Amino acid sequence: MTAIIGPIVSYTHKSERHLKYMDRHLEKCKTEAPIRILACVHSTRNLSAMITLLEISNATRKSPVTVFSVHLVELAGRASAMLIFHDKDKTADTGHTCSREKAEAEQIVSAFESFEDNNHGATVKPLTAVSPYATMHEDVNHFALDKIANIILIPFHRRYDPVGGWTEENVQHKLVNQNLLATSPCSIGLLVDRGLTSFAESQKGTQQECRIAMLFVEGTDDREALAYAWRMAGTPSVTLSVIRFVPGKDCSEFMENSGDNEEEPDIFTAMFERETQKQLDDDYINQFRFKTMHDQSIAYVEIQVNSGDQIVSAISSEFYDFDLYVVGRGHGSTSQLTAGLSTWSEFPELGVMGETLISMNLETPASVLVVQQSHPVSSGSKKFTSNSTKDVFGNKGVPAFVNHRKSVDGF
Repeated sequence: MTAIIGPIVSYTHKSERHLKYMDRHLEKCKTEAPIRILACVHSTRNLSAMITLLEISNATRKSPVTVFSVHLVELAGRASAMLIFHDKDKTADTGHTCSREKAEAEQIVSAFESFEDNNHGATVKPLTAVSPYATMHEDVNHFALDKIANIILIPFHRRYDPVGGWTEENVQHKLVNQNLLATSPCSIGLLVDRGLTSFAESQKGTQQECRIAMLFVEGTDDREALAYAWRMAGTPSVTLSVIRFVPGKDCSEFMENSGDNEEEPDIFTAMFERETQKQLDDDYINQFRFKTMHDQSIAYVEIQVNSGDQIVSAISSEFYDFDLYVVGRGHGSTSQLTAGLSTWSEFPELGVMGETLISMNLETPASVLVVQQSHPVSSGSKKFTSNSTKDVFGNKGVPAFVNHRKSVDGF
């Protein structure tokens, strides 16, 4: 009985914690509701874009934002993993022996604290997570669960170079992102920085308008992406354009005929799921339009398309001049609207729309935020593996917690 009851109690406790996130999705929250963001960075190169994204997340006294800024550091050797909380009044010893790494950690903490000082509606809790790359996502997930975060923000593993295209970053960062997308208990925003830092720099002088486009196709991820973009629109310097792509006549006929090739039970299941998601999409879009009809900073457009090529054409000709695109990743679902765009994929973590945007030759390359709404059950999903890390998955427990604050209860 003892052997059986232990695992059952543990499983029940974990299930209850994951179910909390049913109502923590941004889609379920009011735009002025307080939110909790887990903002992760690997180095100072991720810093400016991440802070800029937080600056346009509409942190006010009426809609406060609590930011848990996490500096992700690789654990070398066989030492125990650590989660280090930083005291704002004194410099915490992060365990780094290298002065360069210590200086970088202090610079990251200082930047997030400056963000807090400049935004009265924001509260920042800086910490450093030191663990192996193979199990780093577990530490992030544990902390997100513990702090009931609404969304985890993570940087894309590659860095954009305006002259030479993309610069390869640490490949292990890609593995961390993939594992987080596969196992996260809450929503995730993957930020591809292609000049969002320039907007942050311009704000030091005159306040510049930040133009955001939310491209809506269908599904849970797109609704979550719209929810985040909707919240951003409350920032005084932000203008938001929501472009919804709806199936044209040719695409609708193709979707009806494509069901003939499926087995009968699959046809009814697919049709039911498609209709359910369409109804949820329509309801959320209608709610958005009704509540923002008098907001001059928000525009809504619907465009009929029959293929992915027509989506690309519409973006290239009409919706090409923005600072930031917000899209849903579209994981776990397929759309006939984007079917032609998903034939070949180099970065599946970005989803069809995200990868399409970064591969397009736009006049002004814009940054892209790819949002995934994770289901509570997804926390037990299969992890991504690579040859270099396959043997160490599952061999790690909860990290040791090193507290450098007088009290941790305030988190």
